[in-house]
Amino acid sequence: MDSSAGDAPEMLVSRRASSKTAGPIPADDGGFRLICTDFDGTLAEPDGRPIASSFFKRLRAWRKLGRVYWVINTGRTQENLTAELARRQVPIWPDWAVAIEREIWIYRNRRAVGWFEWNRKCELMHTQLFASVGPVWKLIEDFVARHTGAELVADAGSPLGIIAQSEDEADEISAYMEPVLANWPMLVAVRNSIYFRFSHKFYHKGACLEAISQNLGITPNQVLVAGDHLNDLPMLDRRYARYIVGPANSVDEVKARIFSQGGCIGTRNYAEGVVEAWEQLLPMPGASTELKNQPRSDAV
Repeated sequence: MDSSAGDAPEMLVSRRASSKTAGPIPADDGGFRLICTDFDGTLAEPDGRPIASSFFKRLRAWRKLGRVYWVINTGRTQENLTAELARRQVPIWPDWAVAIEREIWIYRNRRAVGWFEWNRKCELMHTQLFASVGPVWKLIEDFVARHTGAELVADAGSPLGIIAQSEDEADEISAYMEPVLANWPMLVAVRNSIYFRFSHKFYHKGACLEAISQNLGITPNQVLVAGDHLNDLPMLDRRYARYIVGPANSVDEVKARIFSQGGCIGTRNYAEGVVEAWEQLLPMPGASTELKNQPRSDAV
């Protein structure tokens, strides 16, 4: 199995005009076969309530037409994701999961099994990288401690984790780190809302989706991807998926990326918005493609 982790991603931007009510894109290359979703904020609401049943109804409907894989692509650890899926009592479990934005796991009977070749190389690359950039940790720690109220924490995915007190403070931390990290081009800060971890440049949600798709013999033209926040940006790209969607609660940067790729944003939040955009961009055969302007189920 080829991880393709050593190849730098190339950005492929669609020139197709985009709008909130983008029209359907015809399925090709054998039809729709894989949906890849972020978890928190994209499907799962922060109050812990069950994921909207419309998502699973939609997935079941497509599976009646043929094999459709579901991949959860998250910043959570595998253990934390597995526990959360059980706690929310999801009626369908994913086939695959990407944890901490870079580890790949296969679910079998609700138990996760790591993709050994990918995860071993991933761990080796990160161990070598983190050891080679020693001075950067002190610079970032000093800035955070002296100039912000953010918390420095242990992180499962990197030697240093940061939790800012607000989105504004997270913006300040991002602004500081951008020129600092330019001195270590293989090291990137991965941000999700007020949370930060660090990663190798070539390991991200998009690279993991690509590896899973290739392993299954699935082309990007057969893939739909959904995300809502900054750490989802690498996978919201036509290089990895023909169909790109997000819920109404997506951050502005994600909305702009989805529109630039000819994708669709739902008018509802979380899973309901994902399903709405999914139906608009990739309708069931014979179904209406009109995106109804129904009231949102939650306030943004």
